[in-house]
Amino acid sequence: MKDVKKFLREFNNAWAQPDLDTILSSVTDDIRFRMANSDEAVEGKAAFADWLKSMDCSDSKANINIERLIVDGDSAALTGDITFTGKDAGKHYAFCDLYTLKDDRICEITAYCVRVGESLERE
Repeated sequence: MKDVKKFLREFNNAWAQPDLDTILSSVTDDIRFRMANSDEAVEGKAAFADWLKSMDCSDSKANINIERLIVDGDSAALTGDITFTGKDAGKHYAFCDLYTLKDDRICEITAYCVRVGESLERE
């Protein structure tokens, strides 16, 4: 088994670049990706690649600060914040990603993300 903490740090740094080759080589063919505020998931590597490309981050870079990284067997949680430069300069988000690993790659991601400075509204 690879060093999971190092692997997930490298994976997150690839998101900041963005480095699609590293991201896609880090996930299984049957990857399941879901933003926590959505009922719909992106399923499969091809669909995940299309979703990543649709984000159009080619003119943006990001700085990721990892606050906590917890690994328990094949599950991991990573929290931190991300600040953008380039076309998205000034955007600042806090995030928590939950990972499931299989065969030294990521097979499932659930991502929680909120913009820093937004208020919490009660319904």
